[in-house]
Amino acid sequence: MRKIAISSCLTFFLILSFINLEAQIHDFDSLYEHSKAFKKHSKSMLDTMDFFNNDKILNITIESDFKNLVKRKYKDEYQPAIIKYDLNDTITVTRNIKIKPRGNMRKGSCFFPPLKLNFLKDEMVVKQLKEFDKMKMVLNCKNGSVYEQYLLSEYYVYKILNILTEYSFRVRLINVTYVDAGEKYKTATRFAFIIENKEQMAERLNSIPIDNKNVRDQLTDIPTLVNGYLFQYLIGNTDWSIPGRHNIQLIKSKDPTISKPYVIPYDFDYAGIVNANYAVPDENLGTESVTERVYRGVCMPESEMKNAAKHLIDSKDRIYALYQSSDLLDKNNNRRTLQYLDEFFNIIESENSLKRYIIDNCR
Repeated sequence: MRKIAISSCLTFFLILSFINLEAQIHDFDSLYEHSKAFKKHSKSMLDTMDFFNNDKILNITIESDFKNLVKRKYKDEYQPAIIKYDLNDTITVTRNIKIKPRGNMRKGSCFFPPLKLNFLKDEMVVKQLKEFDKMKMVLNCKNGSVYEQYLLSEYYVYKILNILTEYSFRVRLINVTYVDAGEKYKTATRFAFIIENKEQMAERLNSIPIDNKNVRDQLTDIPTLVNGYLFQYLIGNTDWSIPGRHNIQLIKSKDPTISKPYVIPYDFDYAGIVNANYAVPDENLGTESVTERVYRGVCMPESEMKNAAKHLIDSKDRIYALYQSSDLLDKNNNRRTLQYLDEFFNIIESENSLKRYIIDNCR
């Protein structure tokens, strides 16, 4: 039987709606091959379904030699893996992919580093999705509920930035069952989240990613720059640099009349709002804990800072609602996070405090 494969993105798009099928388990490839109705229906959804606009937790299984992955996590090498998706109660799909560890800091701090998932381009049905064949996946740094809380906290940080601006990476929470092909580790199911591919994010914003280093803060788009400054202060994150391109993605509009690149922050496990036990503050900042906020923005016009502060204040209720409606964070983590948010908004809601702690502390 000829195997007709589909990209990860298309597979995710199909999760929301399917034609009625008999109550038995069906293989996606077989259906796609033999059912004209299913094939037609799946193609019709491409323009309307978006994986990252769906907050439903997705269940997947990844099988690979995880002993080898952990042993060779400092090697920039892919290894084979099998990924399975339960699209619903009646349809499952299986793909051969490649995975490798990613994240320099977390490779050293974490037993299980984040992963990059690589879906083969020649297995894709949809031509326009071929450039989006790689995805980043963040998983529990180590076993234990405390590390699960760190992961969920970082996931919510991405969701905060999504509230503040479309110029941000979107994320999707997933439930992953890890099956060790080498039988060294027991099968385990853990939360993880997938991050939007940078090319996909840039395309969504009619832009292209740029990899230039040594781009000064002042040469970037001012609204996304200032919004990013206050966002980093909100979450208590100092682990970033625009000129050094550390945990910052720059994208440039395809519109030739727009010359300055947009600033897109990412990677927030060192933020004070997460408060991971492996996160240490920059010794040059003179702080004892990552929970101590330090404003690291370059000096900008006061009007720009006040406009950005107003935008955050206007978004306050939606940000708090993320946590108030959450049944994933434990009570202590949720309470601590809300208190941390309170401290930030107490500062920016006062003109004197905004000037004292932020505007007058610019670089």
